[in-house]
Amino acid sequence: MKTRKITDPVVGTCRSLFPSGWSLSCLAALAVAGTAWAADVTSTWADPSSRNWNVAGNWTNAPVAGDFPHNGNGRVATSDATINAAGGSYTVTLDPSITVGDLLLDSGSATLSHTSGNFTTTGGMALASGNYQLSGGTISNTAITLSGGNFVFTSSGGILSDSTVLNGDLSIPSGTGANAH
Repeated sequence: MKTRKITDPVVGTCRSLFPSGWSLSCLAALAVAGTAWAADVTSTWADPSSRNWNVAGNWTNAPVAGDFPHNGNGRVATSDATINAAGGSYTVTLDPSITVGDLLLDSGSATLSHTSGNFTTTGGMALASGNYQLSGGTISNTAITLSGGNFVFTSSGGILSDSTVLNGDLSIPSGTGANAH
């Protein structure tokens, strides 16, 4: 679980001066920091095997009760997902509607195959290595950063909603059936 520690420059920690345990400068720091907190849980793809996203046993450090990464799953408000298992080529199939905080695809061996459903990140999607294959479904409200990975449309198509931002080069070959709205 990722956490953020806020320190008080006068006292050194945020738990001291008031009955509630919070110093005035720490309360001000919290107000300025806003709500940009890390996800409650980061789930990591367990091994380089082709499997479905929505099976709890395919992930480690998954949300409460071993669920797969999806905000609200297992009573966990936000989940981040990381696919970085090394080994032989494998495919992670994403077909239900899923919302996560952040997605990191960072394995040259991996293909994340989005076949149906709506995929949304509340933070962003980083494609550092590997392939995100959109062959159906919709990506919405997501900032996608290509820094070494590939974003691939297939002939089955898919939709990038108008609320999706792509940072990097996108090539859409003719005849793919891809739609950008």
